[in-house]
Parts: sequence; structure tokens; C-alpha cells
Amino acid sequence: MDESLLQRARIAAARDGERPSKFIAETVEQRVARSFFQSQALERFLAGPPLHLLDENGRAPTRDQIYDAE
Repeated sequence: MDESLLQRARIAAARDGERPSKFIAETVEQRVARSFFQSQALERFLAGPPLHLLDENGRAPTRDQIYDAE
């Protein structure tokens, strides 16, 4: 890790009243967990029932068709 980045991490940890190692571990855990949960959410969405958005010609509805309900 770059020394200047490590120094900034030490300062942020001190500001939060934590040890640098704990601060860094929690920060990494948040980043890793976020991307993991985003991947899981995407997989659940894609595994769900299909969304039939296209018409019989394979075209998506126009903006007017979506928002002008008449």
C-alpha cells in the first residue's frame, strides 16, 4: 500500500477512534460485501420471471406508448 494512502487511513482511523488495522479491514469488508450483494441481487433478478416488454414485432414500446395512457 502506498505510504501516503496508509497515512490517510491512519488519520481517518484515529478520527473514528479505531485502530488502523480494524479501520482498513472494515472498509475493505464494506467494499467486498457491497459488490457481492450487488452481484447476488442481479442474479436473482435475472433468474426471475421474464419481463415481456417487446411487442409481436420484437420492438419495445415508445415513450408515448408508456406514458400516455389513452
